[in-house]
Amino acid sequence: MLLNEDQRMIRDAVREFVRGEIAPHAARWDRESTFPAQALAGLASLGCYGIVIPERWGGAGLDYRSLSVVLEEIAAGDGATSTIIAVNSLACSILLAWGNDEQKERWLRPLAAGHKLGAFCLTEPQAGSDAAALRTVAVRDGDHWVIDGVKQFITSGRTADVAIVFAVTERDAGKRGISAFVVPTDTPGYRVARLEEKVGQHASDTAQIAFERCRVPDANRVGEE
Repeated sequence: MLLNEDQRMIRDAVREFVRGEIAPHAARWDRESTFPAQALAGLASLGCYGIVIPERWGGAGLDYRSLSVVLEEIAAGDGATSTIIAVNSLACSILLAWGNDEQKERWLRPLAAGHKLGAFCLTEPQAGSDAAALRTVAVRDGDHWVIDGVKQFITSGRTADVAIVFAVTERDAGKRGISAFVVPTDTPGYRVARLEEKVGQHASDTAQIAFERCRVPDANRVGEE
């Protein structure tokens, strides 16, 4: 991969941090299923949570090549930690592309700065990541939405502070009837149904999430209905 000077500097800074603070502990984290909170805080201080997010919203304002370099360097030390950062970046990307300024200030800024951790709730047991086959529904109730359904294989489903949740809001509209919602994970009705047993990446939790009459305000809906 051809890198410019700035990208090489980022690579070298992350590589040094990983060699000192992540790689020496990765085997123990995996063996003990330890969430790498301290290492993640260090990566946040390096700007790794919001690499492609504009500085206006708390990110580093860099490009996707820089993001790929950062994720590769982290993964060289511990794949689980890299996965956590990658999924947080995915949650950020939804808010950056379709969130309004109020949502960006409230949710994107802390996610990009590493003050909060994001999860991405699309996959379902019967549908995989086929968005057109989702069964999770969100039903409007006044100025709120009530979400019911199950999401599967959700990275950071237990440890995240905020989840981007995709749900059907208009069944007859097909894939155009799907909306995204910001759901704080301490919202009543957001339940970790189980943690998956995996062959690796045990430092990153992978969960089945049950939404049981999980009620969120319309202000948490991202983009148009």
